[in-house]
Amino acid sequence: MKNFEGSGKNRQLFLFAAFLLASVTATANNKPSVLIATNIEQFFSPKGLIVTKEYYPVAESARQMLETQKKAGGVNRFEHLSQLTRTSMQPVVRMNRDAYYSKAVIDVSAGASITLPEVPKGRYFSMQPVTLDHRPQAMSYGAGTYELATHRGEHMIVIIRLDSNFSPKEVKRLQQKIIINANSNKKFSSSAVQKESFYQVENQLKANILKLMKQEGPVQLSTTLFSSPTDETRSYYQPDKNQTAAAIGWGGALAKDNIYETSPNYPANGCYQMTFEDPKNRDFWSITVYNKQGFMFDDKASTNSYKAKPNTNGTYTISLGCSKDSPNRIPIVNESGIFSITVRHYGPSERVIKKGYRLVPLLKSMK
Repeated sequence: MKNFEGSGKNRQLFLFAAFLLASVTATANNKPSVLIATNIEQFFSPKGLIVTKEYYPVAESARQMLETQKKAGGVNRFEHLSQLTRTSMQPVVRMNRDAYYSKAVIDVSAGASITLPEVPKGRYFSMQPVTLDHRPQAMSYGAGTYELATHRGEHMIVIIRLDSNFSPKEVKRLQQKIIINANSNKKFSSSAVQKESFYQVENQLKANILKLMKQEGPVQLSTTLFSSPTDETRSYYQPDKNQTAAAIGWGGALAKDNIYETSPNYPANGCYQMTFEDPKNRDFWSITVYNKQGFMFDDKASTNSYKAKPNTNGTYTISLGCSKDSPNRIPIVNESGIFSITVRHYGPSERVIKKGYRLVPLLKSMK
């Protein structure tokens, strides 16, 4: 200290360094804090984060988790839907009436698992975990106890599906037997976001699907759009695909579990038909009609292989619009004046996965 005090130059350097340190500390202390949303009502805020394309999958997953946590009554609890999805209750775009749903936000930070009960043979019963950054993991099927783990954050959202052949009474009984085993029960919370930027980015990403289809083709894209960090599909991961998938179909499944086909938009008048061979999926296929915005507009605007009547030669003809006596008729008229369809292959067959058999290209106008 004596040498320092005797050196005017050193003293000036010391004081300058101390000033810089104080400035940095003050800047850090005055840095605006991130607004935390502990419930869905706090998620959108003018003081929240500006959503970018890169952050959108996390933002949408966080929104879904907060919404589910509220409806379920807390963390590690299920929101059970013992009725098929109604047109008035659609939490995301391109919902369907193929299955009864249960959802839960689960704290996996100290270990967690789900136990599923027995169901009759041949009935569809699946459990799908989705991570905070919208990386769906492979589905588990049927009775058993399944461990849960995530590569990001401390929570996951789990989606249970039971096929539409169950009665509401049967579904309620089975749903009550699904057990969550979790060693921690911290509530999920997330950064609040600015609403305008959220929906602006969402619309941009929805439009991006056309570019991706042009780049890869609809068949290839339908097998690589969703990917998991925990299995062989990790090689399919591309940020723009994950972002687009979260916007057009949050909670979608890996190709080995479900393959999706979505048509272009068509005028919602006239008559359209598609005749196709049974793809012979492990579980079933379905066709759902949507309006311009991607929402169901009629509780009858869908069919599946459980309900559709085959032709005498074993093929199926689905009629969209058309006269009331047309085979397997689905209505298409809606206020938007536009319709599109999504075909879902549950447990897709080898012909669908590896040979690229698709139904949407068979849709034709019957003018």
